[in-house]
Amino acid sequence: MKDLKINSDFKPSFFNEAKWIVILTKRNVLAIVVILLLSAEVIFPQQTTSSLQVKVTDQNDDLIPAVVARLKKDEKIIKEITSENAQETVFAKLADGKYLLEVEASGFKPQSLEVEIKTGKNELTFILEIAEAVENVKVASDAQESATENAFSNFLTDEQIAALPDDPAEMKRVLKQMAGGGDVVIRVDGFSGAELPAKSQIASIRIVRSSYDAENHELGFVYVDVLTKVGSRRFSGSLFFNFSDEALNTRNPFADRRFPEQNRYTFFNLSGPIVENKTDFSLLFSDTRNFQAQNIVAFLPDGAFNNSVNSQADGTSLNLRINHNLTKSLPIKLNYRFSNGNSKNLGVGGFNLPDKAFDTKNRSHEFRFSTVGTFAKRFLDEFRLQYKNETSITIPLNSETAITVLDSFSRGGAGNFQQNSRQSFWLANNLLFGTRQHALKIGGTVFIENEKQVSAFNQNGTFIFSTLQDFVLGRPSIFSQSQGTRNAEVLQYQIGTFVQDDFRIGKSFIASFGVRYERQNNLRDKDNFSPRIGFSWTPFKDGKTTFRGGIGLFYNWLETRNLLTIRSQDRTQSGETIIFNPSYPNPFLGGASQILSPSFTQKADDLKNPYIVHTSFGVQRRISANTSFRAEYIYQKGVHQFRSRDINAPLEGIRPNPNFGKISQVESSAFFVRNSLNVGFNGSLTKTISYTLDYTLAKIISDSDGIFGLPSENYNLRNDISAANNDQRHRLNAYLSWQIRKDLRLSGIYTVNSSLPYTITTGRDDNRDTTFNDRPFGLKRNGERGAWHNQLDLNLSYIFSFINRKGGKSNKGYSIVTTSAESGFDFTDPEKRFSLRFFANAENILNQTNLNNFVGVQTSPFFRQATFADQSRKITFGLRFNF
Repeated sequence: MKDLKINSDFKPSFFNEAKWIVILTKRNVLAIVVILLLSAEVIFPQQTTSSLQVKVTDQNDDLIPAVVARLKKDEKIIKEITSENAQETVFAKLADGKYLLEVEASGFKPQSLEVEIKTGKNELTFILEIAEAVENVKVASDAQESATENAFSNFLTDEQIAALPDDPAEMKRVLKQMAGGGDVVIRVDGFSGAELPAKSQIASIRIVRSSYDAENHELGFVYVDVLTKVGSRRFSGSLFFNFSDEALNTRNPFADRRFPEQNRYTFFNLSGPIVENKTDFSLLFSDTRNFQAQNIVAFLPDGAFNNSVNSQADGTSLNLRINHNLTKSLPIKLNYRFSNGNSKNLGVGGFNLPDKAFDTKNRSHEFRFSTVGTFAKRFLDEFRLQYKNETSITIPLNSETAITVLDSFSRGGAGNFQQNSRQSFWLANNLLFGTRQHALKIGGTVFIENEKQVSAFNQNGTFIFSTLQDFVLGRPSIFSQSQGTRNAEVLQYQIGTFVQDDFRIGKSFIASFGVRYERQNNLRDKDNFSPRIGFSWTPFKDGKTTFRGGIGLFYNWLETRNLLTIRSQDRTQSGETIIFNPSYPNPFLGGASQILSPSFTQKADDLKNPYIVHTSFGVQRRISANTSFRAEYIYQKGVHQFRSRDINAPLEGIRPNPNFGKISQVESSAFFVRNSLNVGFNGSLTKTISYTLDYTLAKIISDSDGIFGLPSENYNLRNDISAANNDQRHRLNAYLSWQIRKDLRLSGIYTVNSSLPYTITTGRDDNRDTTFNDRPFGLKRNGERGAWHNQLDLNLSYIFSFINRKGGKSNKGYSIVTTSAESGFDFTDPEKRFSLRFFANAENILNQTNLNNFVGVQTSPFFRQATFADQSRKITFGLRFNF
């Protein structure tokens, strides 16, 4: 590697310069703090994230229909629900605290019980005795009210949570599939992007669709909200291990044999009380060791080349969470997470030969603090804070000049040295209170991020050849090389404030009105107001049918890392040299047709935050006691989307400004339009079989390939209007969980996805804009389609528990029995102590060949062929011990 200089003073820092203090004291922070402290969100007491599910049976354990459940607080009726099936008696959006629950049913003796609602999902079973005579039992129907509040959202059952994978990464994949795939946002205790906890620490999982709440910055078609448990009565824990080896898997379709592979994952969790009923802790440790085969599918001058190189990815993570009750109404959650990862031999595979390899190292520290407390009986305060410190380095293993023959092979150095340090601070606060029919919310967020980068991209140069014949003859099309080591830094803060009013009109209709304002310091865009309007309507008293819809604006940020990329390549840095038709192997010996002046990247002066107009209308129908149906139409239009354009591209072969070469300008000139119809069923076939079924029909049109994607014609952007890169017309996800017996469970996910588009290109740079995306005359961008994808994943688990028989008739201390407490520790049963779970997980059990990465370059020997296949059949065995 030539002239590589690593900054010896490169150290992580957050408030290490005087400009931080100036910015934090002079730029809106005082106003932000005032807004956050005075922000008030008005809400009914029941509109928190807690819920109570009441199951009512007779003395024979049979469900009782037509149950009246009434929840009281301070002698006042908070909510009253009549359900046709006891499993559907759910009190949603409750404030934590003590209530009086009254249950009545025709022909049974009424009962009442004092219950304490804790954060998350609470469950209770009532057994009613048959009454000789019950006179004038009044059934007040609040089915409309409950259906209106919970339209297009549902909690996962304990059985569904128990069936989720133990591996957090695999659990995230399954949750996204259960939510329908696509754009799914997963939040843990209100934090987006947080690591999923152990299943034993999950209090509830709720899937929410089509949220127009002004509190949300992210636009997700579906939100998956995971709440963790608060409070431990005893010490408990688990030890989990899974293992996969190439001996258990099938050969990749593009490999001539099975190459060595091995994946190991170890997870340990321990939790318990520190001070009884006051403070508890949870400690999680995970270790990942992956030894993965990377298949090379290339074509060299002497013929096809197929081989495999192993990459290695190792990582450890330590997570400590402490829950503490400052008062009875003010619990706090403290969380610290440390992670460390090392990867070797990345960048190899596909067209990339072994000498393209590079290594990475990364380390992060993350601290989170959150609390949800009530005061003055009617106010609820939500406060969240997060701080992260991350460092990473990428080191190429080869310093030779890179050679790329388009979609045939690539060799030489990776040329991607990079060293990053990033610190971020995120704060959010909402205050909530209710008045009459209104539920108002006012709050705000502050996000501050500082990132530094030292890089040496393409410092050793790259030759690009259009064809294998050109390579054999030594006729490269282009040579490019960046000069020197580049240093860049970005300080960015983002603020967002909002107000939301959910207005109830009777029991059957809720209208929501909200507006959100956002601002970034590195953009001149100041008028980012996002109005949101939504409604939920249950027209019939039985509460079986609910309509929901709305319209709103959602802005996107200019990500700090993208801005850092722009600054590392702007005109203040050492430029990039580009030579057309250079000599080979020394491009500077002469004979070149043209040497461009230095090229660079910049952002447009009028760069704006992109926004999306999102509107939807849907219906949800309870077909039977155990089956629900929903359908929803969604329309989206993305405006001012980020894209790049060469504003100095040749006109009739001559660049307008001869003092510069390529000027890649990031601007807000792209768009997309999305239409989709989503249909879903969920419910249970029997008491032991539950399912979800989700199908999406969609079409997405756009005119760009992302923030740094360049058009085929820089002065005619309409020429690229066609199917978007992610235009997947059909997507089907089916999930089923079957409790075969108390100790044996089978679950599966079946996915079917239609093909993604790809573009036919000539493989030459005929317009001499240095970008090889020229298309044959008359062909559209993304005008071809690849192959469909279908895959069946199965998980089979067996569990048995050791139960302490204290106070029992047996003289034995423990005995082995089967149990369905698969999800971890059952705190409701103090006698349960130990359980052992064995499982086998099969990905793509039918071993379907799902082709990918279709080649559209006409000069490639792989033209119109796939060069990659998704995961072939992979078997993983695991063991989990709970204590």
